[in-house]
Amino acid sequence: MSFFSYNFLGDIMRVLKYFILFVILCMPISTKAYETSATSAILMDIDSGKIIYSKDIHNKRSIASISNIMTT
Repeated sequence: MSFFSYNFLGDIMRVLKYFILFVILCMPISTKAYETSATSAILMDIDSGKIIYSKDIHNKRSIASISNIMTT
């Protein structure tokens, strides 16, 4: 009969499993903020109309052509 019984190893594995789960749940969740090099921008949720991100949206700007927007 070996020194470590099956029941003892099962208990160690169970404790190790819960320890790993605890460590994963305690890790901080990082989120990356929206960044753009544009002088002004707006990002809206299409369903609710809620503004998710805005940058200098109240200054009036001239309208750009669609080809200019798609290529920059």
